[in-house]
Amino acid sequence: MVSGVWWTIGTLTLSPLFCRMSLFKARDWWALTLGEGEEFDQGCLCVGDVDNSGSGYDKIVVGSFMGMLRIFSPHPAKPDELTEADAQLLEVQFPEPVIQVELGKFVSCSELLHLAVLHPRKLSVYAVSGTAGNVEHGDQYQLRLVYEHNLQRTACNMTYGPFGGVTGHHFICIQSMDGMLMFFEQESYGFGRFLPGFLLPGPLSYCIRTDSFITVSSTRQVECYRYETLAVATDADTRQDSDQQSKSSGKRLTADWTLVLGEEALDISVPNTSPVMSSIFVLGERNLFCLKDNGQIRFMKKLEFNPSCFLPYASVSEGSTNVLMCNHNNMLLVYQDMTLKWAAQLSCVPVSVRVANFPELRGLVVTLSSDGRLQCSYMGTDPSFFTAPKVEAREVNYDEVDTEMKVLQKVIREATRTQDILPRAETEEELSLTAVVSSKLDEVSCAVMAEMNGMPVPSVTVQVKIRSRTAVQSPKMTVCVQPPLAVTQDQFVLDSMGSGCESVVRFSAFLNGLYPPADMSGDIAVSYSSATDVWMTANAEKAAERLRLCCRFSWMVSVLAETAGKLPENIREFPFSLALFFSLSF
Repeated sequence: MVSGVWWTIGTLTLSPLFCRMSLFKARDWWALTLGEGEEFDQGCLCVGDVDNSGSGYDKIVVGSFMGMLRIFSPHPAKPDELTEADAQLLEVQFPEPVIQVELGKFVSCSELLHLAVLHPRKLSVYAVSGTAGNVEHGDQYQLRLVYEHNLQRTACNMTYGPFGGVTGHHFICIQSMDGMLMFFEQESYGFGRFLPGFLLPGPLSYCIRTDSFITVSSTRQVECYRYETLAVATDADTRQDSDQQSKSSGKRLTADWTLVLGEEALDISVPNTSPVMSSIFVLGERNLFCLKDNGQIRFMKKLEFNPSCFLPYASVSEGSTNVLMCNHNNMLLVYQDMTLKWAAQLSCVPVSVRVANFPELRGLVVTLSSDGRLQCSYMGTDPSFFTAPKVEAREVNYDEVDTEMKVLQKVIREATRTQDILPRAETEEELSLTAVVSSKLDEVSCAVMAEMNGMPVPSVTVQVKIRSRTAVQSPKMTVCVQPPLAVTQDQFVLDSMGSGCESVVRFSAFLNGLYPPADMSGDIAVSYSSATDVWMTANAEKAAERLRLCCRFSWMVSVLAETAGKLPENIREFPFSLALFFSLSF
């Protein structure tokens, strides 16, 4: 049996915990993967007492597009038991694909349930019977053909019910791909009618209370046709004949009512929950519509997801209907009218959903995916979260805890020190830069422009020493000064340096303009790759006193040239000291 607190669909009781959305998973009671490479759709699943055992429990009937028909009687797994082989009652291979399977009273001389199997060009009705076995292999089940109808047109889907108010029997209505409704009164063919304005087939359902058929046309509107109107309309073999005869005879087929949806419909369901009022549920691509049987909207629910299938069923609350809805996010949602009551996670995206009763548990949710994943699950309040095992209680030794904490803190400090991505704790860097500005001007000016307004432009040499404490790869040095200051070279590509190596780089600075600079300092940066392949940067603040001397000297030269109009050509051979001349500037 299932452990924990759980509830089933058949006997739904709402509680405060149930009324809130939870992150629970649908609990698998029984699951099986059908075949290999087979495809399934929403019409390939039905549940019911297919063998008429009278036990009140259901069997699962599944058909596939590969022509396989399977019947299962699930039960929970027991130790050392193969549930797949024991649960499967019957498997039959048909030469044609199975489009849809339904259970109903389809035989005139019997009130037992029979299985209707719809193929693209054939409708077959079978009787499923079981024979008690005399050995340990269990009961034997057989599939016997009662009657079949060969179809003149390719079938799309079908619906069934007591058309015309018959009692004790069910008729079948098949919609063809070209828009014809074909009615079969059990073993005999009744009549066929073309739907007006038909382009593509849509979902089809039957409303017992109003004796009418509900479908959604390619114009994205719900259309309702009464069985009486369809029966008295003009018969025709082709659509052209139907249009011509309806105009001449006056028995043109018209809808009883229509309602514009504005979107494609995935499925239509008319649950038989009340003899007073019928509700028509239409599942659209983005909305769930609930209509009265006269075409008026009862309510509409906007969906925040892409639905895949749904199933309305009777609610314990009078005047309301519950809806099971599956979406492409692997979620199973339970609505009571417009209110979301429960949400559970599934392992696949179902294309069909049903509710069934089994000997071990009633009200299980049966889902079928497009790739053949068949599941019987229930929803409960026991979430499938991992629970850590309980540890034995022991007294805490605070001295040991304190010692362990110190060891861990030491490990953290060491990891922080050795990891290049994090800031380093030590003061020493892998690379150090020292910039020294020469105390004398260059004998031969290295300025780009040798003269400015007829006056020579002096320059001063800057020497940068780079010392590495560890091995560095691909160092590159960049020099940055503010205009009108300029340097002879601002980019240097250096060779890789080992541990303890030293490299010297020289360049000259000069004034490249007739206006005084706003900032006389410069920046030097070296980027390199460390041993852990992380790019790092080392900076050095360049001593600017000598640069200031050079710049101010050059600027004073230009000022004096403009004031006096003339200066000696051998300006480097002044009879007084330059330091004394500019002592008041520092």
